[in-house]
Amino acid sequence: MTALFLLSALVSMIVSLFRWLDRSGRIAHPFDAVTALGFVGLFMTWGVFVPTDAWATLTHQPESWIFGSEQFDGGIVETATVLFYALAIACALVLFRRASSIYGAKAAPMWRVILMMGIFGFVAMIGEEISWGQHWLGFATPESLVEVNLQHEANLHNLVSPRLYDALYQGLGWCLILLPPVAHHYGESLAHLTIVRFLRDCFCWPAVYGLMVSAGILLQHEVFEELSEMVLAFTVFYTLLSLVVRTKKGPGFLQA
Repeated sequence: MTALFLLSALVSMIVSLFRWLDRSGRIAHPFDAVTALGFVGLFMTWGVFVPTDAWATLTHQPESWIFGSEQFDGGIVETATVLFYALAIACALVLFRRASSIYGAKAAPMWRVILMMGIFGFVAMIGEEISWGQHWLGFATPESLVEVNLQHEANLHNLVSPRLYDALYQGLGWCLILLPPVAHHYGESLAHLTIVRFLRDCFCWPAVYGLMVSAGILLQHEVFEELSEMVLAFTVFYTLLSLVVRTKKGPGFLQA
C-alpha cells in the first residue's frame, strides 16, 4: 500500500506539472467564491487533516473525535462525509432540473439518469456511513447480519473483505487520477461524448482536478481510509457545485 501511495503521489505530481506547463490546460474561469472553496478544501486536506492523521498513526494515538472509530459514528471527518454527500444530493437535484444546460438538450436525458443514479448512491453512502442510524437510535443488528458482518453492524459494506475493499478503493483512486488527463490529452476525437467532455472539464477547472488527485492518492492507503472517504465526498460535492454554478451561466460557459 505504501508503494502504491507513493507511486500515485508521484504520477499525480508529474501530471499536474505537465498540466501547469501546458497552456491549453489552463482555465479561463475567474477566481470566484467556488474556486476559493476548492482551494480551501485542498489546504485543509494536505495542511491539516493528512498531517494530523499521519501523526496519530505514527504515535498510536488515534484522535477518535476527529476521525471517528468503529465503536461510534461521529468525529469531524465522518460527520463531514455525511454532510458533503447531503450537499451533493442537493446539487444533483438542482442539476436534474436544468439538465439541458449541462451539455445541451440532447445529452439531458442521459445526465438525468446519471444524476438519479448518483442521488441513490449518495443516499446509500450516507446510510452506510452512519450504519443507517444504528449507533444513534440504538437498535440491534439483525442476527443474519451479525453472522456475516465483519463489525457486527447494520450495514452492507462490512460484508466485504477488507482486502477487496482496499483493491476497490485503489482502483477508484487511479481512475480519479488518470481519467481526466487521458480524456484531456487523447479524447479530442471523443469530445462529442459528454462524459469525455465532463472529464476534460474536470481536468481544467480550478481545484477540481486537485481534489480528484487528493482523493485518489489517499484512497491508496488504508491509514487514510476515513479521511479519503471525506475527501472523496467533498470532491463529489464540489464538482457538482461547480456544475451548478457554471450551468447557471448557460451551456456555452462549459468548454466546447
